Amino acid sequence: MKILSILLLLFSFLVAGETVKKELDFNITDINGNSYHIKNTTEGLSIDELKGKVVFLAFFGHKCPPCRMEMPGFTKFTKDKEYAKKAVILAFEVQGLDEDGLKSFVKNQGLDYRIVAGSKYSNFIDLVGYRTKWNWGIPFMVVLDTKGKVVNFGNGIVSEEELKNLVDTIHKDVNSTKVDNNQTK
Repeated sequence: MKILSILLLLFSFLVAGETVKKELDFNITDINGNSYHIKNTTEGLSIDELKGKVVFLAFFGHKCPPCRMEMPGFTKFTKDKEYAKKAVILAFEVQGLDEDGLKSFVKNQGLDYRIVAGSKYSNFIDLVGYRTKWNWGIPFMVVLDTKGKVVNFGNGIVSEEELKNLVDTIHKDVNSTKVDNNQTK
C-alpha cells in the first residue's frame, strides 16, 4: 500500500509539473492569422517561428497618444527590406480592443507590422509583466536577440532609428561572438 501511495504521489507531481510547463508555453495568433509558439526560457522567450531574428515585443494601446506617435516609425521600419530580414515587431494591444476592432484600427492607421489582440492573451502579457517588473505604462517594449534572450526592455516611445540601431548592435554582437568563438578553436 505504501508503494502505491508513493507512486500516486510521484505521478501527481509529474502531472502538476507538466501543467506548469504547459502554462509557460503560449500559442499566440496575430490578427492576420499568423501563429507563434512562444516558450518561456530562463533568459527570455523562444519564439519558434521567429528564430534567428531580433524580436521587438511592443505593448501599446489604441487610445495611447505616445503609442500612436511611434506607429508610423514602426511601419517604416518593417518596410525597410534590409531590416525586415533581420527583425520583427510583434505588437500587443493592451487596452482591451477586441480583434475586429483592432483590425479596423490597424487598417485606419495604415499599420504594417504583426499585431495581436492582447485581450486574448492576458496570461502571456502577465508573464512579461512579472518577468520585467513592468509598471503597465505604455508604450512598453521588450527586445529579444536572435536567440530569444532579453537584451533590453522599458517604457517610452521608440523611433525607427532606435529600432535600426538596436538591430545593428545585436547583429554586430552576434557576429563578433562568432568570430571570437572561431578564434578560440
